[in-house]
Amino acid sequence: MNRQKNGYRNLLVLGRNLKAGAKYEPEEIIAAISLIEEQLLWTPVEDFFRLFPPIKRYADDGTWDYKSTLKMIEEDLGERFGKGDFLNLLMMGCYENPFVNRVGIAFMKATSELYRKKTGKSLLEEAMKHLFLR
Repeated sequence: MNRQKNGYRNLLVLGRNLKAGAKYEPEEIIAAISLIEEQLLWTPVEDFFRLFPPIKRYADDGTWDYKSTLKMIEEDLGERFGKGDFLNLLMMGCYENPFVNRVGIAFMKATSELYRKKTGKSLLEEAMKHLFLR
């Protein structure tokens, strides 16, 4: 249980720092999120949503709403976080906590920036290339 508490504490601290305007290198963001993912591995998904409730939007407008979030939790995540589950959840934005949202956005930006540094192309350029080459 201590690992899990540390994971949630680290998640909130990182999110609060990001919301306050702290600047981190992409490698630092990835390292911090990797640590949080490791701390949450095999912990109950239900605990995450107890601390960070699903988004309360009820309109089915094609974005995350309460019903689609509950369906995703049940069908895709299961009872405990497996490898990669936390990272996928982080990028979905299906929860209302502004600090967790900041961490998700920072993760996507850091991933994109590291990819651009490595390849010289953005992830969006690569995605569009693959989308139109089909």
